[in-house]
Amino acid sequence: MTDLRMNRVFLRFFYLTFIVLIIFSVTREGFADDNESEAKVWLQTARVAASKLNYRGIVSYMKDNQIESLHVFHGFSNGVEQERLLSVNTPMREVIRTADKVTCYYPDAKSISIDSKPAHPSMLLGLPDDLTDVSKHYTFSLGEIEHVARRPSRVLTIQPKDDLRYGRKLWIDVESKLPLKFEWLDGKQVVEQLVFNSLSLEKSIPPEELAASTQPDGTWKIKQHETLPAESLIWTLDGVPDGFHMISYTRLKRDSNNRAIDHILLSDGVSSISIYIDQLMGEIFTAQPRKIGAINSYTRKLDKYLLTVMGEAPERTVQIIGDGIHLQGSVGK
Repeated sequence: MTDLRMNRVFLRFFYLTFIVLIIFSVTREGFADDNESEAKVWLQTARVAASKLNYRGIVSYMKDNQIESLHVFHGFSNGVEQERLLSVNTPMREVIRTADKVTCYYPDAKSISIDSKPAHPSMLLGLPDDLTDVSKHYTFSLGEIEHVARRPSRVLTIQPKDDLRYGRKLWIDVESKLPLKFEWLDGKQVVEQLVFNSLSLEKSIPPEELAASTQPDGTWKIKQHETLPAESLIWTLDGVPDGFHMISYTRLKRDSNNRAIDHILLSDGVSSISIYIDQLMGEIFTAQPRKIGAINSYTRKLDKYLLTVMGEAPERTVQIIGDGIHLQGSVGK
């Protein structure tokens, strides 16, 4: 074979190899796009199922090597969503949700907390109707079929595009489209898990199963959040990562002296972070990060205020947000 012919053979071989690689790359990207689109459809279907189906079950909630069991009752009737969560073990708690109003009963502390605009109203799946903004910070992918509570479930992964957010892994029931298991992920490490041990789908849930069983008396304290206009906020939030937006600004009266705690709620559509601002009255505190399951918190003192940032995000995220909080007009002074 002459050198010229040999060169032609090699050139043709490399040309064909190059074309095959391009086709393979484009095909793989196409499959990835199709998988993400399908994952979003599953996610939105699961969101609707979680809010509009009638069901009851027992859930195990695992964090920091501890397990808590909860009874879950969920109903949807006449366009109104209702949910009741009842703890099985100490500390006893009961949560009642009707539409966007959430009432929490704490029998041990004899207190009731009422919130009219929580970050994620549903325990199962709090996501926005439109995932466009969420997709700027997370990718979505479908996995294999596995079993949860003896029901075939499709695995779905929500992967953050940066290290400032946790990932999520969901197992969605193939038949009902209800999410049956959740994992909160910091990288590959599971930091929190929630899973249905049993599930019963019903045509309807009796009203008494959705009503509070806790019977408070006159000795109980009621903590109600007062919604404040965003324009009245006297703080600048310079450290908030891209994608997080303010959901609400409320004030909670803490005691009989009308001492109040301001609460700023942030969310990126998947994760929520709370900022609590308390006026110091001479108390001594030690600033140190704390972690409970997927919840990290960071506290610091600013003038006469105590700032606490707490949420389902990595430690570095709550610290960045906390260090970026300033009184308006005080930066640079």
